[in-house]
Amino acid sequence: MPLDRRQILQAGLTLTALAPWAAAQARKPTRTAALNLPIKISGNENPWGPGPKARAAIAASIDSGSRYGSQSYAKLIDAIAVKERVDRDRIVLGSGSGELLHVLAIAYCERGQMVCAWPTFNQLPSYAEKLGCEVVKVPVDAALRHDLDALSAATSANTALLYLCNPNNPTGTVLGGPRLLEFAAKMSERTLVVSDEAYLELCEPGATASLVELVRRDANVVVLRTFSKIHGLAGLRIGYAVARPDIAQRLRRFQTVFPNTPGLEAARASLDDREFLDSTYSLLRADRKRICDACDQLALRYAEPHGNFVFMQVGMPVEKFRAAMKDRRIEVGRSFEPFNDWCRVSVGTSDETTFFLDALRAVVRS
Repeated sequence: MPLDRRQILQAGLTLTALAPWAAAQARKPTRTAALNLPIKISGNENPWGPGPKARAAIAASIDSGSRYGSQSYAKLIDAIAVKERVDRDRIVLGSGSGELLHVLAIAYCERGQMVCAWPTFNQLPSYAEKLGCEVVKVPVDAALRHDLDALSAATSANTALLYLCNPNNPTGTVLGGPRLLEFAAKMSERTLVVSDEAYLELCEPGATASLVELVRRDANVVVLRTFSKIHGLAGLRIGYAVARPDIAQRLRRFQTVFPNTPGLEAARASLDDREFLDSTYSLLRADRKRICDACDQLALRYAEPHGNFVFMQVGMPVEKFRAAMKDRRIEVGRSFEPFNDWCRVSVGTSDETTFFLDALRAVVRS
């Protein structure tokens, strides 16, 4: 039967979606000359995604692009509730976890103070400061992990929110599961505890734990997750919070936007794409180890990584290092105070990692 233009477009998008997946499965590096230069390894994006099921869902959603995505919204909430083993009234969808961080600031941080490790992901602290909140920044410990004793000491009766980014960004470090759960349970009796788990699926096995377990016990805890990292959907902006029903209801009151339909459909499809997620995890973990091995060979200190990036001490001011990498057509992460000679490097494709490691050796040894 003859195909109409819409069917041809959808077929083309589906075939295009499968090409990078096939390359990832085969793990056959392309020639360096075929790399898309400059290489961007600064944003902690997933270079292998979206997966084939997500891409097919995006293509299929084209026809409904003129409609509001209320059904897609409801179906994704149902799917996440099953995954997290909670009732659906404990799920709040957002346009990326970034929107939910802003909502938390509006809902809880307009007065008083919030406490967080430093450095950490700055979206919630910086937005809270704009609202007039006092942000108490507690330095990470010698291993660049959250200092739980210091965080506890900094939390006062005036603290509205305690923010834990685990794995932490930019350090990539995690808190051990049993200790984290005990600490968060105790602190949740004093203030709202927010656990930002954007990189949790990229951790080494058994390295830490999700605080969703505490949400199931009705603790004063909010867990944030995103489809921007291992699912490879950063540009489609889908994230979610898991919280007690009364907290979830409060967050919904302050939401400002509605997630896009292609993102909602892609996220739901990606949840079920175990083959893609497992393969992506293996690839990113293997290339993360290659970066760590190179740092060992070059005697560069680095934080123990559990995300899709490595935070390394490069032996020079980070802006000088960035400029040297830019000269080699590589974009790496910005500076993070007070670590002015450390650089956060995202894990790219295997070819991009090889290209970066060649440049790293040249810059460090020059």
